[in-house]
Amino acid sequence: MTYILLLAALQAFFLASLLAAKKRKSTADHVLMIWLAGIGIHTAIYFLHFQTGGVAPLVLNLNAGFPFLQGPFLLAYVAALIGMRDRFRGADYLHLLPFVAFIAYLSLVFGAGSFRFAQSEQAMNVSIFALAPFFTVLLLLSVPVYIAWSLVLMRNASRVLGAPDLPSGFLWIRACIFGLGLVWLAAMATFVFGNAGGSPHPHTVFWALTLFVYGLGYLGLTRTSIFREPQLETLKQSLQPKYRKSGLGPDEVAALHRELILFMDEKRPYLDGELSLQALADALGFSANQLSQVINEGEQCSFRDFVNARRVREACRRLDADPSTPLLELAMDCGFNSKSSFNRAFRKFTGKTPSAYAKSS
Repeated sequence: MTYILLLAALQAFFLASLLAAKKRKSTADHVLMIWLAGIGIHTAIYFLHFQTGGVAPLVLNLNAGFPFLQGPFLLAYVAALIGMRDRFRGADYLHLLPFVAFIAYLSLVFGAGSFRFAQSEQAMNVSIFALAPFFTVLLLLSVPVYIAWSLVLMRNASRVLGAPDLPSGFLWIRACIFGLGLVWLAAMATFVFGNAGGSPHPHTVFWALTLFVYGLGYLGLTRTSIFREPQLETLKQSLQPKYRKSGLGPDEVAALHRELILFMDEKRPYLDGELSLQALADALGFSANQLSQVINEGEQCSFRDFVNARRVREACRRLDADPSTPLLELAMDCGFNSKSSFNRAFRKFTGKTPSAYAKSS
């Protein structure tokens, strides 16, 4: 049973290593990398403890406090990913207070004995529920608070975009929130049923944590570019204070808009599935804020819609020439990273699915 901890640790370390290997890491990448590495260490320590029966109270005590960091990590990641935080301020670190308080409490309880290592039948119970009642209640209450807080940030992001939902790539954020919610439900169920029938056992929680890590790995590697280059920047740029420091007047916007359209028509950068706002701005010699203003004022749409409209237009042109073109191949050739995103964008701009359009060609 304890090998589920090893599975979680290996997957968490693998995903953290992918983020570490990225050449251009955003604040969100750093937060997620540290979060995953923390989960890997957390589960690896418990695996070694359960397998060997060894007790190093200092290590176990620090490790037992890690669940207090799950909520803050989620909130920090969401805030960074949607562009609310390029760097964290002093007040942000107040979210670490429950963890610090827990460690301080344990240091008072165990004292110098926290530094010993022993093999003993009197080993400390390392269940996350072997805490003082105050900390158990604090932990079980804090996670849903952080989940709700993260969902509020998501809702506010949708309002800023003027859209009922976030771009498909950012469903990743909801996956993080949903996954942590499952871990919390497992913790709550273990606590409630364990108290009703005896001593609660953490294996159910670790099963949920393992599924959480593997679920993030699957979605991150197959549905988004979180673990690849470049980091998703479209939403982040869209959510920044409008045109901050762009300094462009109407005439300048019009001139840069003409330059942008000419570049898009001649170079067709939208065929690159990894094109980001920053990459296009660099190619044009604009700043990202300037390019965002030019697209919003000149095209009356977001960067994402601006690029996808051209990708769909290119797909239509190719289907008109050859309706038998395989749709997955067409999607990749036109700059989409998945068939699902291709289908959504195609329907949005043409009112038809790609297959229906091909049949009518």
